[in-house]
Amino acid sequence: MSHRRFTSKDAALTINYIGFVYRSLVAEGYSGDALLHGTGLSGGDLLNPDFRCTFEQHKAFVLNAIALTGDPHLGPRMAARFNPLNIGLPASAAFSSDVFATALDVLRQFVSLNFSILSFDYVQEGEELIIRWQPAVDVSDIEYFVVGSSIVVTENFWKLLLAEDQITLFAELALPEPEGWAEFAPELNFPIRFNAPFSRVVMPAHYLDKPLSGTDPVLHQNMLRLCERQRAETFFEEGLDAKLRKLIAQRHYQSLPIEQAAAYLGLSERSLRRQLSDAGSSYKKVLDEERQSRAKELLAVSGLPISTIAYDLGFSDPSNFSRSFKRWLGLSPADYREQLIQGVKTDQ
Repeated sequence: MSHRRFTSKDAALTINYIGFVYRSLVAEGYSGDALLHGTGLSGGDLLNPDFRCTFEQHKAFVLNAIALTGDPHLGPRMAARFNPLNIGLPASAAFSSDVFATALDVLRQFVSLNFSILSFDYVQEGEELIIRWQPAVDVSDIEYFVVGSSIVVTENFWKLLLAEDQITLFAELALPEPEGWAEFAPELNFPIRFNAPFSRVVMPAHYLDKPLSGTDPVLHQNMLRLCERQRAETFFEEGLDAKLRKLIAQRHYQSLPIEQAAAYLGLSERSLRRQLSDAGSSYKKVLDEERQSRAKELLAVSGLPISTIAYDLGFSDPSNFSRSFKRWLGLSPADYREQLIQGVKTDQ
């Protein structure tokens, strides 16, 4: 079967989570018709395991639900009640893995099959395990709902995988603090810091080697085969934007020539340029955004000299990096780092 990368207007998103939210709110007495108003969806659609909705429909439903309930924290609040095993085959394949690192690799490969609005990636940095969720399309209008839900589901799933009632993690979000956060925060089992320079979940790296309680090598291989089969039968692939951002991260944020990036993605340079242009983006824009995000992260948490960060990101010399950084944020890397330090002191 031929595959193509989906856009916000393609019927490519599974309804696992929004179907759960819809059923939960209807059970609480909210009007199903009001929840689905203007979405083009029906209650039957959200009960159909084969149904796929567009991101535009997904967004319209989420905005309806938040407006109807008056709850800006609806996404993470509902996520706390969502059984993460309902993600489907990828969750089963992860749950039957031998150790936590294997489960993370499974999710990195397959979670988009049944949780397709985001892609998942992780990296070990010293004693820290850094987990990131990358939106497959532009989710800016409902970013707190999407990312907040994902982080809460992640924490619940990790507790199931690791067979622990409480695990050590914290989250940072590059989002403004939502209204009423101080009242809602105690409902979560872990801290979230808003207005961060980048979004991530951090936990101790020692979890990577921990054996999982649900390990079953035979079941694991069967689940992987089913995941592969489901991926082969899926008409849509992960979004081009998410694939490109993953590639840039895997290439250590170096300035990969566009023709090489296109080749890695199985495209011609012309096709890559056209598809990005059709989505209102460009290769330079995506590369700049990813390098900017990584630079902000390294300046905030690594303690590396600015010259080392510049070379790590593929800049020919620190002055080029400084000029780019100032173009991105309007201040130098040194000033940005100092601003962060002063902000930490103020928080304390």
